[in-house]
Amino acid sequence: MKIAVVGVGTMGAQVLWQLAQQGHDVTGYEIFSPGHSNGAAGGETRLFRTIQVEDPGYTPIADRADDLYRKLEADSGLQLREITGALVMGDADSPDIQTALRAAEASAHPTRILSREESLKEFPEFGLDPNDVTIWDGHGGIIKPELTVSAAAAQAERHGAEIRRSARVNSIEQAGDTVTVTADGRSESYDRVVAAPGAWTNVLFPEMAELLQMRRLVSAWFFPKNLGYLDKVLPFLRTKPTYVYGLPYADRSAMKLGLGSDADQAVPSPDEVDVRVPQNLLDQFISAVERYMPGLQLHPMRSASYFESFTPTGYEYVRAHPEMPGVIVMAGFSGHGFKMAPAFGEIGAALALGEGPSVDLSFLEA
Repeated sequence: MKIAVVGVGTMGAQVLWQLAQQGHDVTGYEIFSPGHSNGAAGGETRLFRTIQVEDPGYTPIADRADDLYRKLEADSGLQLREITGALVMGDADSPDIQTALRAAEASAHPTRILSREESLKEFPEFGLDPNDVTIWDGHGGIIKPELTVSAAAAQAERHGAEIRRSARVNSIEQAGDTVTVTADGRSESYDRVVAAPGAWTNVLFPEMAELLQMRRLVSAWFFPKNLGYLDKVLPFLRTKPTYVYGLPYADRSAMKLGLGSDADQAVPSPDEVDVRVPQNLLDQFISAVERYMPGLQLHPMRSASYFESFTPTGYEYVRAHPEMPGVIVMAGFSGHGFKMAPAFGEIGAALALGEGPSVDLSFLEA
């Protein structure tokens, strides 16, 4: 089959790799170049965790992603993850922590559940709220997002894929069994298209605006107040309603923090947003540092904006376009998709080929 992948980013690069290594005639369209930091996959690090806080249906997807990360590392010769262990923290009565506790009990990977007192003793670098519980995820760690995207794209090209860089797709249209992609005034026909344009989804498909919302995500980087504070700090995630995550530099000289994206951070498209981080968002970081990582300096030495698509439910949209059955849309990963990207890439490739996914996705349509 002749297949196009529109958007060679977090998801699209993985789809391209899967299709190319199976020998399909596949072309990728990328508005920038694979591994850029203008969309969702920026900031050098992302959290890999096996403990799911969103829904237990993600567990087999994350496990499959773990396998595929190792395969991509073997194929590319690059280290794309560092398995350090990770922490999941939050109020013991919150729905997300309850889901995480059940996931920890059922996990095939090493896990431990710590009370607040045990956590303060073992991980004294973190501040905790009175009703907090901590889960140690022994197979968690740090992903290198830009390198992962670049590696998947490079492996796709090695297997014969073509990538059209600096190519802005203007439209995708289906007539009969043929799907036409127009980019920068040049049109080409395909049997199937996988559209994974991230925060540009509603620009490309304005008819999906009620299903998807584009939002700004913000990261900030902090130096420690004193040398040694970050020496033993693990990457972590705090669950809603006090959502924040953090990842230390490999040399422990600084810490990256990320906050959740709320509806008031909605944007029309990344093309129309001032990427400078407004002070009201930086103030939220300062509050998080004071409360949960008191050993960091209060004010960040760097901050950056990234953009991603969200759904009202928080579950991904991974299925055919509502009006074009030959177009598989992959969007709405709602800030938690990178750890599972290789598995979703495999799923997107299977759907493009008219095959069923290897894991149960029915929970996504809940």
